[in-house]
Order: sequence, then structure tokens, then C-alpha cells
Amino acid sequence: MNRDKSTLRLVAMVGSMGTEVIILAVGGAWLGKLADDTWHTKPLWLLMGLVVGLLIGFVSAAFTLKAFLKE
Repeated sequence: MNRDKSTLRLVAMVGSMGTEVIILAVGGAWLGKLADDTWHTKPLWLLMGLVVGLLIGFVSAAFTLKAFLKE
């Protein structure tokens, strides 16, 4: 039973990390698109928003992994 519980925790952690990265990347791209539409700079801010969102997402996922490994 303990092995099943740790497997479920691992699956939940991986899902959480993936969700963090996806949501932050899409959010960054969305904000970048809004900036592009405002300042007519297609696709400069879209790409910058996507990259920044991905970076923040990976950092957030790293913190999630660190907290999981600490337990």
C-alpha cells in the first residue's frame, strides 16, 4: 500500500509541474500578444512573453521538485 501511495504522489507531482509550465508559458504568450497588439510589434513581445513564461514555469517546477524531494 505504501508503494502505491508514493507512486500516486509522484504522478501528482509530475502533473503539477507540467501544469505550472504550461499555464505560465501560455500566460506569458498571451500577455506578449496583448503587448504586440498595443504597440504593433508582432511577434516580438509574443516571443519574449513565451520565453519568460517558460523560464518562470521551469523555475517554479524546480521549486516544486525540490519541495517534493525534501519530504
